[in-house]
Amino acid sequence: MKFGIVGLGNHATARVMPAISEAGHKITAIYSRNIEKARKEGLRYNSIPFDSLETFFTKGDTDAIYIASPNFMHYDQTKMALSAGKHVLLEKQMTLKNEHAEELVKISEKEKLTLCVGFHLRFHPAVNEVRNAISKGELGEIIHVSGMWAGPPSGAKVTPDTQWWKEDEKVGGGSIMATGVHVIDTINYVLGRVPERVSAFRNPKTQIIEKTQQVNLDYGETTAEAISSRAISHPLNNLTIFGTNGTLTATGVFSVKVESSLIRDGRKLKDYTGVNMYREEVRAFVKAIQGEENMIARGTDGYNVVKIVNAAFRSDSENIIAEI
Repeated sequence: MKFGIVGLGNHATARVMPAISEAGHKITAIYSRNIEKARKEGLRYNSIPFDSLETFFTKGDTDAIYIASPNFMHYDQTKMALSAGKHVLLEKQMTLKNEHAEELVKISEKEKLTLCVGFHLRFHPAVNEVRNAISKGELGEIIHVSGMWAGPPSGAKVTPDTQWWKEDEKVGGGSIMATGVHVIDTINYVLGRVPERVSAFRNPKTQIIEKTQQVNLDYGETTAEAISSRAISHPLNNLTIFGTNGTLTATGVFSVKVESSLIRDGRKLKDYTGVNMYREEVRAFVKAIQGEENMIARGTDGYNVVKIVNAAFRSDSENIIAEI
């Protein structure tokens, strides 16, 4: 399959673009506002560079588009891609507004195009072991789920290309947008459903770009907490399921790499290493285009996370329990 790339941030160049090649597909067109950057990556992948998005969509020889641009650009760029008849793999956060995410889902369905969202942890083997244990009833009734993805900021120098991460209206949040959305989607994924209500607490509460956030999720008979933070120096980043028949923990799953263990009631069951989650995500995206159902996050899954994040913001800002 021929991929076009929109956005050349570190996540795209260090992880997903190599994964596309490793999965056996071609990168044939690359768009960046910085044409020199596009040319450099174009030489690496033998692809054509563009600094005009309109020309990229009309002249680029592509079947699918991977979009890794800043959050505030996702809606317009994905809409352009779908309008051009392209399948889209879109990075999280899908959009900043609920109505924009909903519209993208409707367009993809109307045009019979595949729209997926980059929640790579759906391809973590320990996460899928947890999901299988829950679906088989091995833990009994699920009482509570806890997930955390935290850690200090990377410390990388702010550049014109990364300045958007410090602008409220462009990023839409702090730790929750960086890592919390992954925790939320992972909890939805392992439980196989979405919450009914949300409450949340941010620190600092007065800032859109917060350092720490806890989102409490009400799934009816199951409660959950999704924690994200840029202030915790040595987090465990575990996923833990508490059931009436036992407790299951997947250690260190909230990460960009697989180095985890599965622990049942204090006893280690298995270690996991070496899986390239991004390569598996690309493979699943292509299979989804071909009509195969698999675990990749679809547009509707991304839309659910957008609604939860915005409900969390309302909850903390207005001191309410917000309906989804």
